[in-house]
This record gives sequence, structure tokens and C-alpha cells, in this order.
Amino acid sequence: MATQFFMPIQNILGKNALAESMAAIAALGLKKALIVTDGGLSKMGVADQVGQELKKHGVEYEVFDGVNPNPTVSNVNDGLAKLKAAGADCVVSLGGGSSHDCAKAVALVATNGGKIEDYEGLDKSKKPQLPLIAINTTAGTASEMTRFTIITDETRHVKMAIVDKNVTALLSVNDPSLMEGMPASLTAATGMDALTHA
Repeated sequence: MATQFFMPIQNILGKNALAESMAAIAALGLKKALIVTDGGLSKMGVADQVGQELKKHGVEYEVFDGVNPNPTVSNVNDGLAKLKAAGADCVVSLGGGSSHDCAKAVALVATNGGKIEDYEGLDKSKKPQLPLIAINTTAGTASEMTRFTIITDETRHVKMAIVDKNVTALLSVNDPSLMEGMPASLTAATGMDALTHA
């Protein structure tokens, strides 16, 4: 059996990666982004920092900051509702694994319909997700790079694994300046996570 490898088409890493990624995002011809993140990054102003960079390049934005650690079906449904209300044509995930996983799920259901539970398992989707740009603020899960999405189904009390070629981001961004302001405990935990994955 042949081996397959899935990862974003473009990956921008290093100092000033965020600023340099904006030209690549603008080149995609997108008009309005939904930034999917958590309340902490929103309160720290990081979501609006990214949003203002998008605006400089002609991409309007709105923020959904309702992502929990270990995102849930409810988080995905709330994100989808915000996406539809905003009229967004793309999703920008901002944060660590939880934000990326929630954003992937939102982008997948936005184009394929139904509910996220329909996509549990391997390659259940029929269509590409909405364009997804993954901007990382931790160095732990590598969710910004993979085709794996883990969503907690609160009703069944299970973590669903959605493994799908259509949840891989178009572009991933790893800028150390976005990681420098994170709490020491988060940096330590995600560093251990990176070592465990390795």
C-alpha cells in the first residue's frame, strides 16, 4: 500500500511570518474571514491584531472566540452560526490545537452540510472545506499541519476523531512573536506535547 502525506500547501515559519503571510492570504482573493479562537487570545488582543493585519490587505474579519479547551460539538455549532451570520468566505484559526480543530470542523461542515458528527471517521466529506488559514500560537499539537480534528461529543461523552483530507489548511503560519507572550505553564505543557508527538 502506498503512503500518503497530507499537509498545508504553504507553510510560513519564523520571525515576521505573520506579516509575510498576509500577502499570501490576499492572493487567495478572500473577502471576509471568521477568526476562530479562544477567549484568552481574544482578551489579550491577539485576535484583533491578526484581524487588523487582514484588513490592511483587503480582508474584512469577525471573531468567534467561543472555543473551549478540547472543543465540543456545541463550539462547532456556535462557530458555524457566527460564520453564516458574518457571511465569511474563509476561516482563520488562531491559537493551539483546540482553535485549529474547531476551525477545521466549522470549515468542513460549512461546505459539506449536515453536522460535524456526520464526519467522524476517515474521509467522510465529499467537498473541500472553506479556505482555512491556520495561525499557530503554541508549539504543541501541530494541528495546524494535519488532517486530524478531534471534537468532543458532549451527548455521547466521546472524543470524535475526524480524519479527512479536506480539513488540511491551505496555509499555516508559525511566527515566534505570537508565542512569546503565552503563559509559561502553556509553553511548558505544549513543549512537552511536541516532545511526546515526536
